[in-house]
Amino acid sequence: DRLRSRGLGDVYKRQVNTCSVTNMAERKSRQMLHRAKKLNPEAVVVATGCYVQVSEEEARADAAVDLVLGNNQKRQIVTALDAYFEGRTFDDVLADVEKEQYEELEVSTVLEHTRAFVKVQDGCNQFCSYCIIPYARGKIKSRKPEDVIAEIEQLVMFGTKEVIIAGINTGTYGKDLGNINLAKLIELIMTKTNLWRLRLSSIELMEVSDELLAIMKKYQYRIANHLHIPLQGGNDQTLVRMRRKYLTSDYRNLIVKIRNNFPNIAITTDCLAGFVGETEDEFKDSLAFIKEMNFANMHIFPYSRRKGTKADEMCGHLDNSIIKERAKKLTLIAKDMRESYQKKFIGQIVEVLFEQQKGVCFVGHTSNYLEIYCTNGNPNIINEVKKCLITHFEKGKLYARIEAVSYTHLR
Repeated sequence: DRLRSRGLGDVYKRQVNTCSVTNMAERKSRQMLHRAKKLNPEAVVVATGCYVQVSEEEARADAAVDLVLGNNQKRQIVTALDAYFEGRTFDDVLADVEKEQYEELEVSTVLEHTRAFVKVQDGCNQFCSYCIIPYARGKIKSRKPEDVIAEIEQLVMFGTKEVIIAGINTGTYGKDLGNINLAKLIELIMTKTNLWRLRLSSIELMEVSDELLAIMKKYQYRIANHLHIPLQGGNDQTLVRMRRKYLTSDYRNLIVKIRNNFPNIAITTDCLAGFVGETEDEFKDSLAFIKEMNFANMHIFPYSRRKGTKADEMCGHLDNSIIKERAKKLTLIAKDMRESYQKKFIGQIVEVLFEQQKGVCFVGHTSNYLEIYCTNGNPNIINEVKKCLITHFEKGKLYARIEAVSYTHLR
């Protein structure tokens, strides 16, 4: 509104929130900045986010960028633009990323009513040797529980049925507040809102506590039967070089415990391919361990060398061709495990929250994150929950037949 009062509409500003998690992400961020300027040469292009935070000089030198704002200055964009249009400088754009208070960004409307991400935490104290994120995001910062509850209540009012709790290191939620943790936050959400389904985005092995598992059990009809627990490497020597906080035996023991409590749970993971110094034998160990864990799905990331990380200073960086080949092998294993997990559910009746339409099919997800395709002659069923019979698997997809509408666990 302040910009419009100056006669400057939305067409005159472009904000690009950048990423720096990999070299590819940085490259795409730079490309998007240039695209924004090309689409509207008269626009003031504002670059925000992690790429700006870790590569300030490069971002400032980019001809496509007029103004940079660090990760803790996103709320100050209007103030910064005011200064820009008045010919003044806004020098504190990259002020202390280590500040401890969570930066609250309010949501007034939502575009998607089926599923929404709610960020509850920022920052990371882990400092894995390959990761630039702790330098870009700073120390852990947790959002006040009352603000989380208020946002979820608002989303439910808008019709959102599933909320994904997210953060840079979600499992550390509350450690800086001292009087709450992730399990207690989830119980508050369960008791204080009418949210239909809650899902965790990702959680580190060390943060999967008995208390958290007990809460998941207690509210199993409203908390997704799905945990995404990053592995990164399946060999102990590799994990030590990565500065992860566990060994393969720790990982195995927890997965066994989880599956004993939740037999059909989807356990998904992340894995780095071709980390520094990884020998052929270490890679074979990783392949064997991954197959043993039998994940429901894996996200494979080729190792990306990041300036400023401990791994960048290590000896033994692999040739890019080796990294690509190992990523390819991991991707094939991930595909086999995913399809094997999906086929287990053929013939079962599941609850599906339908989210979109693809061609003649409506598509949605179950609690354990099975993607379900359903051909349906009925009217639009997006954002509806239905019981479906999974009938068959074809070309990498699970197909189902609608049996009934289901709101069984809104009770």
